[in-house]
Amino acid sequence: MKLGSIDLLVTSPPYWAKRVYNGDGELGSEATPEEYVKKLADFFEIFRPYLKHEANMFINIGDTYFGSGAGAWNKYLDDNGDVTHYQKDRKEKYFTTKPLQPKITKDDRLYQNKQLLLIPSRFAIEMQTRGWILRDDIIWQKPNRIPASVKDRFNNTYEHVFHFVQNKKYYFDLDSVKILGANGKPKNPGDVWAINTQALTGNHTATFPEKLVEQIVLCSSPEGGVVFDPFLGTGTTLIVSDRLNRSCLGFEINEEFFQFANERFKKYRR
Repeated sequence: MKLGSIDLLVTSPPYWAKRVYNGDGELGSEATPEEYVKKLADFFEIFRPYLKHEANMFINIGDTYFGSGAGAWNKYLDDNGDVTHYQKDRKEKYFTTKPLQPKITKDDRLYQNKQLLLIPSRFAIEMQTRGWILRDDIIWQKPNRIPASVKDRFNNTYEHVFHFVQNKKYYFDLDSVKILGANGKPKNPGDVWAINTQALTGNHTATFPEKLVEQIVLCSSPEGGVVFDPFLGTGTTLIVSDRLNRSCLGFEINEEFFQFANERFKKYRR
């Protein structure tokens, strides 16, 4: 990549202690949420020189409850409630049957079982301390979210999408994403986006819906611009960018996901 060449960085990095993608030492396997937040912020600092002065950065990140471990995966069910070998194999490969969260004893008040850790908020504040300007905390609400089996709290149905910029003046095309208001006139869509999750075939367990990426690419990069996704996964950003006449660069270190993204892009181009 050339310095100062990226119009938009949009991605969804691995969440803390949620999944196993490549093995020990990967992002998301840190000993504490604090270490994860610092490592994640360090990662995005690497790309600062490659962003244009007027560039945007959108980062989707989910939260987690402390104490979440293997218990939720004692049963391997498909969408119909039936046990399948495919689901069992996939969960054991990408989630493991052992708790992913380490034991943390240094602060037994903060790290109590069932505690919502507010990792997205911690990350956003860490980025602010490094000079990034937080312009939006978009709530991606998932209307088709599968209900959780919990009985002592409400089902989580949203994730955060943070919009960062480096400078007070930056590219932003609000008109491209306006929606019709009650009076029939275009209006600002606001910062709560109701967008269904999008299932794909294959083993990737956390995928961007194309509609979410489409809205971000339209408003935050010019036609003919360059979009970058450092966690390319199944290639959703690649496909959406191409469809909207943007160039796309991406990184993906998981060979299985990389091959899936390539095949998916080839099918899209046919």
